Amino acid sequence: MKFKRLSEDKIQIIVSSEDLEKRNVKKWDFMPNSPKAQEFFQEMLDQAYEECGFEVDADTQLMVEAYPMTSDSLVITVTKVRQLDKDEYDDELLDDLEDEEIAELESDELVYLFRDFEDVTQFCKQVNGDYRDGSNMYKLGDVYYLTFLEPDNLSDHALGMLGEYGNIVHLAEAYLAEHGKLMIKDKAIEVMANL
Repeated sequence: MKFKRLSEDKIQIIVSSEDLEKRNVKKWDFMPNSPKAQEFFQEMLDQAYEECGFEVDADTQLMVEAYPMTSDSLVITVTKVRQLDKDEYDDELLDDLEDEEIAELESDELVYLFRDFEDVTQFCKQVNGDYRDGSNMYKLGDVYYLTFLEPDNLSDHALGMLGEYGNIVHLAEAYLAEHGKLMIKDKAIEVMANL
């Protein structure tokens, strides 16, 4: 397993097929309330603490996202969820509304994973003309990725369709460029929509 501390409250874990085989865990064991998955997850948290100081208390709430990175490896992102009391929550909500900030992206790129070619095609047909900025399409393993070069320009409709057809992933486009295959450069949405 490879561990990368993304922030004080977030860590990324890359789990290879060898890691799963060594522990006799299959991908489908990652079901809610699976004892095997819980045991493996606890082992990951213990190792995360040893390798990069990512500490989780017994009362810490966690958000866990798992995505296939290739056909035989997973990317697991673990985020500590901060508890707010009601007054603090109300104050933060008001501050957000006053600043008119909805959800700022952490970086200039947005990457979505699509499980099959047809999902990419259907998504692109739905949003063609809606998003006119640059988009690239990569293939890595058995899955496809779309990267959006100007994610702030995605409409609510496009974001809704992304949620329906794909999954957001926390991968840098540079990783896809290095390990995947660039299938369409700059105009992925337009090209795929016209298939």
